[in-house]
Amino acid sequence: MTTPTSTFPTNLLAAGSNARGQLGIGSTNDAHTFTPCVFKDHGPHLPTNTTRILDLASGSTHTVILLQYQDGEVQLWGAGDGSRGQLGPDRNVPMAASEDEPLVFRPLAMPFGELFQRKGLSYTCRLVAAAWETTYLVLSCPGRSDILISMGSNDFGALGGGENLNAANKARIVNLAFALGDKAGAKPPGFLRVGFLHAGPRHVVVELQTCTAEGVTLPPVLVGWGSSRQGQLGEKTKPSVMSRPALIPIDIATDPIRCCALGNEHTVLLHESNRVSVLGSNRKGQLDGLSSLQMPIEKIGCTWNSTYVHTREGTQDVLLATGSNTKGQLGRIDASQVSNSNAMGIVKIPTEPTSHVIKLACGSEHVLVLTSPSRDVGTCTSYSVWGWGWNEHGNLGVGMLEDVPLPARIWPSGGTDPAGNVVDVWAACGTSWLALSSQ
Repeated sequence: MTTPTSTFPTNLLAAGSNARGQLGIGSTNDAHTFTPCVFKDHGPHLPTNTTRILDLASGSTHTVILLQYQDGEVQLWGAGDGSRGQLGPDRNVPMAASEDEPLVFRPLAMPFGELFQRKGLSYTCRLVAAAWETTYLVLSCPGRSDILISMGSNDFGALGGGENLNAANKARIVNLAFALGDKAGAKPPGFLRVGFLHAGPRHVVVELQTCTAEGVTLPPVLVGWGSSRQGQLGEKTKPSVMSRPALIPIDIATDPIRCCALGNEHTVLLHESNRVSVLGSNRKGQLDGLSSLQMPIEKIGCTWNSTYVHTREGTQDVLLATGSNTKGQLGRIDASQVSNSNAMGIVKIPTEPTSHVIKLACGSEHVLVLTSPSRDVGTCTSYSVWGWGWNEHGNLGVGMLEDVPLPARIWPSGGTDPAGNVVDVWAACGTSWLALSSQ
């Protein structure tokens, strides 16, 4: 979803797991209801002149947010645990909890920033993603190859720089060209551009394009690294980790990717032709029925062990789900009440027939859906948010800790909600996030 340009977000609310301050609410207490995030020098509001939250990514105990301002500047903010380097070099210290260092969102210094400044280059952070304890940033500069930075833990080869990394080397530039046959780190023949970047808890998938020096754009390829034990990066490998970028054997040149989603051990790809490609584990039924879908698909999403498909029947939006239902994450019934409850089926969102799914946000084992009475996001001012699934940390923001097996409206809740209209949603590892606008 693209936030309407006339509706600027003013507040960010969070709920759920917060043991390391990753919600940025000023404490390490879990939030069982949606609570305003606090930004250094700005209080419980987004920084002045914020026009858009470009992206939000959250791992097990850290969160990064990419903000855009009215003058076009883009800035990276972070909260939570940076002790493994996942918040960059300036936050590479154990989490503090004193009055002098409150647990709030702070601007993050860009890794290798001095190198870029010394060369007189103007790179802008364009994409962010987060694995368990690792963060990924894509930087872009006109006329130059994109740069992908990984920082944090190298568990399961998450940094993409090989197995024998120095433990102190917690930020690095990933050699994406390695997947194209460049084993020595030489410059590619032209420019490399990252189309998309997605991270699951233990693996990463990137769409990579090459623009030749002659200005010819070559067909894109898929590149990945990290855990590959279940074939989530293509073939099952021995050892079970790809510690450097490698080509994923799916041809996307003739049928480009429209959407990509990653679970814990599975990868799902939606092609322009409406075909769905699946990789990895199906032990929980998370891949059942996906390759044979014969209906127009708008979007796909993955929790750790389930998969979701946003489709339509005529003018009505429909959400399908398959996979694990141990936490009610399929959104239709308690798994203990029926057999084979993990098969592909309809999520029972109790909305009006005229309601439309605007955004699907999948967390670890819970799901949020942003709905609207109109598909025109530029004119609508009355969005609703529905949620279901795992709720052990209060991550659905409904004030209790029991799992929610059927979709419930979580915004507006009908209680004492902070003033504002919801304009965007995100879900992550036991956490949920709402952006509000005062308009």
